[in-house]
Amino acid sequence: MLLLQAFKALIDKDPRYKLFIAGTFQDARYQLYFRQMIDELRLTDSVQFDGWQDDMNQYLEDKHYLICTSLLESQHMSAMEAMAKGIKPLIHNFYGAKTIYDESVVWNTIDEFVSMMTNGDYTSLHYRSFIEEHYSYDVSMRKIEEMISGFAKQSELTVMPNPPLITVGIINYNYSNFIDECLQSVLNQLYPNIDILIVDDHSTDDSMQKISSYQKTHPHIRTICHSENTKLPDLAFKEIFQEAKGEYVLLLSADDFLPHNLVIHDFMQCFFEEEGLDYVYGDLLLVDQHGKNAGLWTYQEYGDEELVRTIFQRGGSGIVPMVGMFKASYYRQKGFTWLVDRQKPLAGDVLNCLANTKRGWKRRYLKKPVLCYRRHQNNISYQLHKRIQSLVYVMDYIVKEFDESVYFPHIKWKELEENQRQSLKYFSIGKTFWRMARRYAQNGYTRHLDQDAKKECIQPLLNKMDEYFQLSLSSDNQYERYMKNIKKIQLI
Repeated sequence: MLLLQAFKALIDKDPRYKLFIAGTFQDARYQLYFRQMIDELRLTDSVQFDGWQDDMNQYLEDKHYLICTSLLESQHMSAMEAMAKGIKPLIHNFYGAKTIYDESVVWNTIDEFVSMMTNGDYTSLHYRSFIEEHYSYDVSMRKIEEMISGFAKQSELTVMPNPPLITVGIINYNYSNFIDECLQSVLNQLYPNIDILIVDDHSTDDSMQKISSYQKTHPHIRTICHSENTKLPDLAFKEIFQEAKGEYVLLLSADDFLPHNLVIHDFMQCFFEEEGLDYVYGDLLLVDQHGKNAGLWTYQEYGDEELVRTIFQRGGSGIVPMVGMFKASYYRQKGFTWLVDRQKPLAGDVLNCLANTKRGWKRRYLKKPVLCYRRHQNNISYQLHKRIQSLVYVMDYIVKEFDESVYFPHIKWKELEENQRQSLKYFSIGKTFWRMARRYAQNGYTRHLDQDAKKECIQPLLNKMDEYFQLSLSSDNQYERYMKNIKKIQLI
């Protein structure tokens, strides 16, 4: 029923669309209803029944959108097949949909559906990449294999001779409700040689009382207590590296926890297997504020230039989590520090990932969940103004620290004169910020905001667009007409 009503609303706005329905009717009543309503809604010329399809790849060849109006699905294979083909999905918010798909393709109301269909936001590479990263055959088989091997590991834990000391660094600020689960997950690790260092950023709840009670029975728990609230998680991470006793350092936030008792063992296996590693990271299990499963973030291996380019193409969003395990000597012997910018206290994880990439660190992806990441309203991803500020900072850092051939690899830079190169570089960066503004004006992050609030959120992105457009014009004015046309487009 929702499918026909949503499509009718779309046709009323733009009659050029046509709906193709594949498959067969499960019950005769559905066929009767559909044929009646198609006549009543005057959709006869706009809806076509194509019957059962044996080759979905071929069937989707000339399709542009995949509409899902189900009440309940597992993953909805048709939507995944379409996304793998670069087709934009528009998925009604069936139960659990947002734990499977990106919120930007999930809709609640018919008005939202029509808006998402007609807003012009269409990125085939993004849809394809989403499936590759989260639901490819290799990823799915790996999860099955890990589940099976995990049972075996619990009974056959590898015995490590003279296991090196691991410092687990935990940062805390008013996470009294979560710190028990965090500490217990560390204390339950089967790895035998652990040092726990907690940095408390002047909590005003009863966090320190709880921590103190743990210290009475676990003398290997140490604390650093700030005399005032710094609001700088990166400062706490820097202190952990400075004060860590271990040869390896695992970073945690007190609202997160380790998913099982072999996490540290699995990390150390990677370091033992591959000499010269500086860092190991894995996947994140998502949990809600009550610790219940809310999905999974999977990652992958990246080359250095690919890593920088992908972060830039994603508008500053990180692709390598910085809550894995580090070899302490990477910072100690090479004279590096965890970067802290007091003027720009956000996006420290992505910033330090980029900085370490520029330094030439050697990293490895552990293809299994290593952290339960708690999603709640204090996460930066839920604080839109801070999120956008952090993205701007990351994008500027990439432009400053890396050559444009890294993040715009398809442009033949060497064939351009210097003034042409600078003009095109800054115009392309400005256009990238405009695309970010358009995306945030239309995606799920701002859907609940009114127009004024949306404008306020995306204004820093538009300011950066103007800044880079001006830099482009100072080198050459060949893109001036394009800039004027871009600025005429109404985003909200």
